[in-house]
Amino acid sequence: MSYTLTSWILIAAILVSGMTAGSTAGIMLDDALGEGAIQRRDFMTVLLFGTLMATAALLLLWVETQ
Repeated sequence: MSYTLTSWILIAAILVSGMTAGSTAGIMLDDALGEGAIQRRDFMTVLLFGTLMATAALLLLWVETQ
C-alpha cells in the first residue's frame, strides 16, 4: 500500500488527536475518581479531538480506497 502525502497528514492527525484525547480522558478519570469535579474545558477537548480522530480515520479509509 503506497501512502500519499494526504494519507500521511491524516495518519498524523489521527495520532495527535488520539494522544490528546487519551491524555485528557485520563485527566478526567483522575478528577472523577478523586474529589475534584470534571472541568468543562476537558470534556470539550475530549469531544473535539475524539471527533477529529474519527473524521481523520474515515477520510483515510476513503482516500486509500481510491
